[in-house]
Amino acid sequence: MRYAVQAMIDIYSLADAFRPRHLIVDQNYFYQHSNRKNFARPSTTDMAPQHQTVPDVYGPGSYTDTSFTPVPEESARILSYIAEKTPGFNTSPDFLKQVKFQGQDLPLLPGPIKAQIFSAVCQGMIGLVSKEVCALRGIETGNVHVDTDLAALYPATVGLVTVDGQDWKAIQKNRVVQKAGVDVDKGVISKTPIRFRSWSIYPTKNGDEWFQLLSSLSPVDFLATFGLDADDPDVKTNDEAYEKIKSVTTTYSARELEHICIEKGYVGQTVLSPKAWRETSMGKALAKHPMINYKQVRGTEGLPRVPFSVNISDKRPLVGVKVVEFSRVIAGPAIGTYLSALGADVIRIQCPELPDLGFLSVTLQAGKRVASLDLRKPADREEVQGLLNDADVLVQGFRLRALERKGFGLADMAQLARQRNKGMVYVDINCYGPDGYYAERPGYQQIADCASGCSYINGLAYGLPEGTGVLPSLPIADMLTGAVGTLVTLLGIRDRAVKGGSYHAHVALTALDTWQLQPEVGLYPKDIVAKVQDTYKFEPMRPHHMVTDLLDIMVRAWEENSDVLKKEDRFVTFDTKYGKNHRILAPGFKFDAVEPSPRWTFGPVPNGGEKGLKWQAVA
Repeated sequence: MRYAVQAMIDIYSLADAFRPRHLIVDQNYFYQHSNRKNFARPSTTDMAPQHQTVPDVYGPGSYTDTSFTPVPEESARILSYIAEKTPGFNTSPDFLKQVKFQGQDLPLLPGPIKAQIFSAVCQGMIGLVSKEVCALRGIETGNVHVDTDLAALYPATVGLVTVDGQDWKAIQKNRVVQKAGVDVDKGVISKTPIRFRSWSIYPTKNGDEWFQLLSSLSPVDFLATFGLDADDPDVKTNDEAYEKIKSVTTTYSARELEHICIEKGYVGQTVLSPKAWRETSMGKALAKHPMINYKQVRGTEGLPRVPFSVNISDKRPLVGVKVVEFSRVIAGPAIGTYLSALGADVIRIQCPELPDLGFLSVTLQAGKRVASLDLRKPADREEVQGLLNDADVLVQGFRLRALERKGFGLADMAQLARQRNKGMVYVDINCYGPDGYYAERPGYQQIADCASGCSYINGLAYGLPEGTGVLPSLPIADMLTGAVGTLVTLLGIRDRAVKGGSYHAHVALTALDTWQLQPEVGLYPKDIVAKVQDTYKFEPMRPHHMVTDLLDIMVRAWEENSDVLKKEDRFVTFDTKYGKNHRILAPGFKFDAVEPSPRWTFGPVPNGGEKGLKWQAVA
């Protein structure tokens, strides 16, 4: 094997002799893909001094930095750390230095968790693998530029939108989404205050235990389980709704609430400390996997390499790549819309009978097309199969193995790949991880936040009693899952071009959270948390706040106390079916070269979609 690996390197070295210098792929890449641990490059992280932290400042299992490093410099440090822990990633220091981080020294997000850093690192890693793909297409990109302030805004994508001057709240109030397309949620969460507050964190009968309720997109049945009416006419405000639900949760322990949710197949999670999560069986199962988790599908090793499109006018890295997206809410759609910015042809399958949060379409359907198809109908299943027959990527964000029961699981796609003699990248997204006893449980970002310890840490950081949970300030795990899902897709597509085969990637919301709490990452000290608060004057964040409450707090603070939202180069504008002046957040990185940099060729499209969509020809 040693000689086979060396022979492979020698072959590529010989090829390099006849290749323009700017297209030579670093040999670290092939060490990373050789599966030979004894011949891997030495780890720069292993040789570096351990990051200095103090334990338990924000509760059991937390690790707080002993000093502060400005955001751009800290992003570069953590990029190196995450790169070392990522299978298939080029860890050459010279390669990593091609990411140029720039931005303010101080974080833009409240609390001690380095979510902004993680967002910036994800953008940089996406840029680096996009650069490798462009090199395989014969395209020079130059360096990767990441605005760390823009990276802080990335988790707020769904709220940083205007349509003809209307902000995200006015868009909802004026029913802009419903007027442009199909109403896919019909007020499933927003219809009444008690529905709205069925997505909050609640106290239990044990004072130091808190529990995240989450009625998902089925609040009527969920609330009825606890003797509550989702449309109770006597509950007229969100505060009244919270008190009504609290009067029920405080009659149960957190363990009892969790048991009910598991028994009924509902979403719900006890607020755990980082230490408590790591000690669970599920925490231990998840810890065995890297955060950026992908590998070649067994049995597809003999499938041929699939080269990228060359000599075409569009220089973005994923031009010619066909993506089918099965997903709802935020994480999965965030992957699809990022892939479309990188040039992929993305078709989202949207079932007209399944409720979704319709407002998200004004941001997370940029650059993609929507097919209205129901997998329960034979004709629609046949149409989906027709798309998959020529697809390169399948992204699925439903409960783990749900698509398997519909005939579109990993094994089904591996068989399809063998039949057509062309590999595929299959991306699974879930809450808890690829295996373990919670793997098939439903879950959302809020569940991951409470399981991992992020909500626990926030509660302590905001001066609340230990055990109290407060969600992170933005849908961070959701949007970072979107970024990591984009990254693993790029890695799989790149490897398919170099080695052949099919690839399976798994992105877990809870993994994104737990990796932010590792000792080598660290948390911000209390004085930095206070300094950020003094700068932006965020209103208090509390257990009853759900994502939209927190989004409102964040956007208002940025607007009133900074110019971070006033820089127009952080936004792009389209003429869409929603309005003539439709403004959304720009993609998260740029190359030196303009042509291969990510961009959308058209803006967000409405819900509803159509039938009979075909893959677009590449010119």
